[in-house]
Amino acid sequence: MNLLPRFAVVAALTLGAASFAPAQAAVLWAGADLRTNGLDAHVGSALLPIPFIGTVGIEAGAATSSAAGGLSEVRAGGTLRDLNLPFTGTDAFLSGGLAYHTAGNTNSGVGIYLEGGLRGPLVGPLGWRASVKTDTKSGLSAGAGLEVRF
Repeated sequence: MNLLPRFAVVAALTLGAASFAPAQAAVLWAGADLRTNGLDAHVGSALLPIPFIGTVGIEAGAATSSAAGGLSEVRAGGTLRDLNLPFTGTDAFLSGGLAYHTAGNTNSGVGIYLEGGLRGPLVGPLGWRASVKTDTKSGLSAGAGLEVRF
């Protein structure tokens, strides 16, 4: 009995499945971004990995704005992370939730935010991150920064 064809099929299936696995799946993460409207920091935790799709989690963050001169936003929401882009070592994420804009900001109050972007590895648990965020109170911003994943 020739095992070579069976081995080839198993190897092809394994490589195919590996190409759709998340690039840097994490249980916990923290990061900081330099954005077009200020500085941003975020932390998060995974809740549920979904095979071949990504990871559902929660995330919180805070931002400073050059216009507000200090803490301008605190936010919390859900995220779908680790959306693998096959054969690139990069993955995508999409987050959304509520953001409270402080009284020092001209657009104070609660707003809804959506954020999406890409993440990739650098060294060990450290990676890069680039994103675009829109908010009903503060508008559109783009940013890039670093993220540590555990």
